Amino acid sequence: MLVACTYRRLEIMRRSFLPFVFVVLISLCFVGISVMPTEVAAQVRTNSTGAQKKGNKSFLGWLFGDGNKKVEQAKPVRKKRRRRTTRKSRRTGVAAVSAPRIVEEEKNKDAKVLLVIGDDLAMGLADGLKEVYADTPSIKVKKLVYPRTGLVTDKKPDWPEDVTATLKSEDVGLVVVSLGARDNRNIRVVGQGIIDGQPASYAEELQFQGEEWKKEYRFRTASMVAAVRNEQLPLIWVGLAPAKEYLTSANFSYLNDLYKEQVEPAGGIFVDIWAAFQSEEGEYTPHGPDITGKRRRLRAKDGVYFTRAGYRKVAYFVEREIARIFGSATAFIFEGVKDDPNFIVLTGRLTSPEARLVGPDDTGGKAAAGSDLFKLTISGETLPDVSGRADDASWTEF
Repeated sequence: MLVACTYRRLEIMRRSFLPFVFVVLISLCFVGISVMPTEVAAQVRTNSTGAQKKGNKSFLGWLFGDGNKKVEQAKPVRKKRRRRTTRKSRRTGVAAVSAPRIVEEEKNKDAKVLLVIGDDLAMGLADGLKEVYADTPSIKVKKLVYPRTGLVTDKKPDWPEDVTATLKSEDVGLVVVSLGARDNRNIRVVGQGIIDGQPASYAEELQFQGEEWKKEYRFRTASMVAAVRNEQLPLIWVGLAPAKEYLTSANFSYLNDLYKEQVEPAGGIFVDIWAAFQSEEGEYTPHGPDITGKRRRLRAKDGVYFTRAGYRKVAYFVEREIARIFGSATAFIFEGVKDDPNFIVLTGRLTSPEARLVGPDDTGGKAAAGSDLFKLTISGETLPDVSGRADDASWTEF
């Protein structure tokens, strides 16, 4: 009877213990989930493929044996950002134009020099002309350029002296001048005088467009022109283009008038590029057709200077004037006659084409006054009819 009682008590304890063990196991499961590492919990919630750190297993991983699985983590791809930089010349403060890579044909040893003189405008124009004459072995382009200067700025040596020295040291055949981008401002003049009976120096500032300013600027322009023409060389002076700012544009137009009135009477050529850089409405525009007719940006962001395509377009107008002087922009040679700077010998020809077309007469090539050649070519008179010739319009009597 004692044994039966003991067996019955054990049976009751076994039945009451099993539910307790089951409750404990369920509790442990919830505890395992709650202490799961943050990375694993995030993977379970988002169904992510992120990798679990090595050796960091949860209770469920240990219980079901999947804690040793390795999941490759996708590495984030970083996009490379291009840095935008605006190149500016430290010396000039002007937006720098990327220097064109020009492959020039080897120049002849006796190649003549096309000298480009001026400020920042001349620097870009010189590159444009180099591109024009890259395949011409008889011409090489050189430049005498001083950035951030002009005729207003005092420089040592001054422009006429510097130009004269360069022309004497180089075998120059033609001079191109392009400047004035910074000349729409006052001129500071330093001179010598007598103050209180003693010699002394003084400084005076001439107001832009004032009478004294105009007189001084005319003198400086004429001195530059004379420095070239005294060497009996052809001179081409390139005018300014319209600017983005209305007031600056008006000032540039005023300067162009001063250049033209000094250059042309001295036998130079003034190249007016104003209309070539305007819109159809006559307004400033940064875009326009390049030398191929394609619409491109021609002006720099400052509205004064040019892009590479713009300088090449300016060079086109200069090249056209050079072709008029020398006959052919690709085959001319610089051979001038010292006593006449406007006379250029072309490929060995010593007579004018007009004389070759008319032909010589009894006086050795010159039309004598009163001769039929003189009446035809000089006076413009009609030659007498020749009887019986095809152009004889007279009636024949029968």
